[in-house]
Amino acid sequence: MSLGKFENVGAFIRSCNGTTLRYDQACLQIITSEEISFWSQYEECEGCKLLKTVELPISGGIVLETLSPLRYAVKNGNGQICNGTYQFCEFGQYSLNLSEVTKTECLPRMTAEPDAASLPILTAVVILLSMATLWYIVKGIGKRIIAGRLYARYFAREDNELGSETRVLTTEASVPRSPTRSRLRSLDIFRGFALALMIFVNAGGGGYGVFSHSTWNGLTVADVVFPWFAFAMGQALVLSLNARLRTSLPRLTALQQVARRSLLMSLAGVVLGSVNVSWTDVRLPGVLQRLAAMYFIVGALECAFMRTSQNITPGRSLFRDIAAGWQQWLATLLLVAVQICITLTVAAPGCPRGYAGPGGLHLSDHGHNLENCTGGIAGYIDRLILGESHLYQKGTFRDVYHTRLPHDPEGLLGILSGLLVVQAGAHATRIMLAYNHARARIMRWVFWSLVFGVTGGALAMFSRNGGVIPINKNLWSVSYCLVTAALAFGLQAVLYFLVDLKMKWGGRPLYYAGQNALFLYIGSELLKRHFPLHVHVPAATHAQLLATHAAAMLLWLAVAVALHRKRIFITL
Repeated sequence: MSLGKFENVGAFIRSCNGTTLRYDQACLQIITSEEISFWSQYEECEGCKLLKTVELPISGGIVLETLSPLRYAVKNGNGQICNGTYQFCEFGQYSLNLSEVTKTECLPRMTAEPDAASLPILTAVVILLSMATLWYIVKGIGKRIIAGRLYARYFAREDNELGSETRVLTTEASVPRSPTRSRLRSLDIFRGFALALMIFVNAGGGGYGVFSHSTWNGLTVADVVFPWFAFAMGQALVLSLNARLRTSLPRLTALQQVARRSLLMSLAGVVLGSVNVSWTDVRLPGVLQRLAAMYFIVGALECAFMRTSQNITPGRSLFRDIAAGWQQWLATLLLVAVQICITLTVAAPGCPRGYAGPGGLHLSDHGHNLENCTGGIAGYIDRLILGESHLYQKGTFRDVYHTRLPHDPEGLLGILSGLLVVQAGAHATRIMLAYNHARARIMRWVFWSLVFGVTGGALAMFSRNGGVIPINKNLWSVSYCLVTAALAFGLQAVLYFLVDLKMKWGGRPLYYAGQNALFLYIGSELLKRHFPLHVHVPAATHAQLLATHAAAMLLWLAVAVALHRKRIFITL
């Protein structure tokens, strides 16, 4: 039946037998003359058996989630009537007449068209691009015609050494400097972009699945935010230490400064986790705690092995970046190898060796009892050392897989694999320090992007649930760290080309956000449930949620601009 024969009332029918539908829900009306039971399971739940959803003594409606295709079966007293798999869409109205189905398959019929759930995203992108274009047009006219002197006085100030950890890239006196800016703005822009995306995702991401973390395996936009932030931290770390060590700062003193900053960062994370909870329920792991641990380990390696002078022998120019960091990489790879060996060879009590799944219903139809195996050995270590009450108590996987045990995505074992991302960011900076020529920098960033991406994809067999090590944000698997680092290398190359080389974009306001990234993140976490950063919308739609969550992000970007204008730069 063509869509033209449907009544276009999907946007107006928002109920199912008296139950108001929310976003990402649909209504299935089952027409039957006998008592039946409806069994279902989402394909998102890998290998899970069907569960009884509802019993209907007579025809009635069922509210279904639309997060992934649904596997279902209809049964009566004599057994299964039919089954099927179908992707229901948001606010869609569907009908299933059991008197018309075959003995093996039953597919529903659409009675009212669903909403175009992705349309608000496209609208928001068009609005933001239009606003940016209008701003640059108005600014250009004001600069050239109306208020040239006023513009020069208040807006065209030199943005040098504004207090973030991004430093001027100095080179040997004998090496000619390239005609680029003394300050690489792309580093602050990269950090600001990661921060803005993180604030938007933590606010709710408009309720979209692509802006929410993967249920277990897989990769979404939300999953790349944290690793990109860690990548930017590695970049800033090497720039900062290089500038300090080149001024004859003792390495032990530099290590003490790294340890102090790591301690303050971890304490700030614990404080964030203790808001509105008692100490017995404080979450000990967290984003800042994970960043602090990785910052300290990579910082200690840099303090021990960083070279403060570059070997500029022409014959070795091809491998100069590798020669400058091979010791750091060797130590990092050894720690990552420890993580891999523990994950693949050590079994949690009562669980298969090498298991790294969500537990609960996962693969339960294969005869294995994996109910208490959530997170495999990584989850077991966290629960043993930190305690169940001090771990993250939420997560989409808990609803999908019906797990009972908590699992923290920022657990202890993932620190070791996460070093790959921070070390990749450090290597991106080593490339900038070792090479003056823009083409040499960009080519190496692209090269390492391909190396990391292909390696990570191969470990997962370029699939969602396959391979030796699937891409998994909840465990910070090695393949996940490699793929997200590859994307960060690519993004850094693009930003450097547009901002620092061609000077086609100033990066505002992301550039300003990157200068106070840590302060803005902590502030957004503390106030994300308070007005005006949070607005409760009853019976919300994706469009309303997208508007409120994007507004929260823009408000924090406005704070970043205000801090920049006042020359206020807050760091640990």
